[in-house]
Amino acid sequence: MENVKNIVSRVKHYVTELYNYYIPPFKINPVKLTESELSSVVSDIQRKTKTSNNWFRLDGNYYTVDSNTFKRIIEWDWTDTRKYILDLFDCDKFAMYFKSRIAIEFKINAIAVILDYSSAHAYNLVILKDGNQVKYYLYEPQTDQLFTFEQRDTRFYAMQDFYILL
Repeated sequence: MENVKNIVSRVKHYVTELYNYYIPPFKINPVKLTESELSSVVSDIQRKTKTSNNWFRLDGNYYTVDSNTFKRIIEWDWTDTRKYILDLFDCDKFAMYFKSRIAIEFKINAIAVILDYSSAHAYNLVILKDGNQVKYYLYEPQTDQLFTFEQRDTRFYAMQDFYILL
């Protein structure tokens, strides 16, 4: 029979592993986006997609990070490892889960959920700030793919009939 000291040691080991799995191993410094920076992203997407009135703001102020920090967050995050379950944990749940998880863990809320009815798909829009330059990317939370609007595969990211929840 295993002694108590060995059992306690194993439990401590597993607790440490679990903690490292759930708690980010690094700190970040989110920056606040100005209203004009946010508006420039909205305007650019509306211009490129020839749409309007499809944005829904959920917050008053938005916070983000730079591209390199966001890539570290993607590497740490486990959303892409979740099991796809039709209707229960499918594309819209992946996108909402990622948005919520990053807001809770890192205080970053400049991540939107795109409900793209033209492709029957949901995914994220990520607004980042590198120095003084604001950039936005589409993000597929099921596979950790980050790409520009121009790089998107229009079969899955058509953005013709869509809504953005920011």
